[in-house]
Amino acid sequence: MGFKHLEDIVNLNETRKAALVDIVSNISYTTVVGTVLDTFSGLGISGVIAARVSSLGTNALTAAPYGWWTEKVYTFTNTNKDSHSIRKRFVDLLSFNTFQLPVYAVVLSIGTYFSEGEVNFDKVKNGVENLAIFSPFIGPTLGWYMSRCRRLFDVKTLDEGVYKKN
Repeated sequence: MGFKHLEDIVNLNETRKAALVDIVSNISYTTVVGTVLDTFSGLGISGVIAARVSSLGTNALTAAPYGWWTEKVYTFTNTNKDSHSIRKRFVDLLSFNTFQLPVYAVVLSIGTYFSEGEVNFDKVKNGVENLAIFSPFIGPTLGWYMSRCRRLFDVKTLDEGVYKKN
């Protein structure tokens, strides 16, 4: 009984470490890529700043759930560390489009609200469309980047699954 309890603590610590790495990797990645997308979406400098500041909080709250979600998509599609890299990138794309597109719509809504005094649904739609168009590049590179950051900090990668129950 005592050993099982110790194992639970070790797993909890690994999960917390994974969550922290997921947060840092998501924030660093999306700050750069998000700024470019916000600009293409038609946001002015104040809108870009508002969107990126709001995305900091959003990414801090959603990065660990996104890591968890991505692992679940890997499991659902029977993709693992031994799967071909192209298959993994497609899983990253599927995970990204089913999780991040709705989150980005909220971030853009906040950005347009603060820059224009109301939610500009045309700009939100344009931004989400741009993200969807660029998602074949962004989703897979974000998944790759998150896994590299996890590996750097000695955490199981997305295809290995740290959030899985043992």
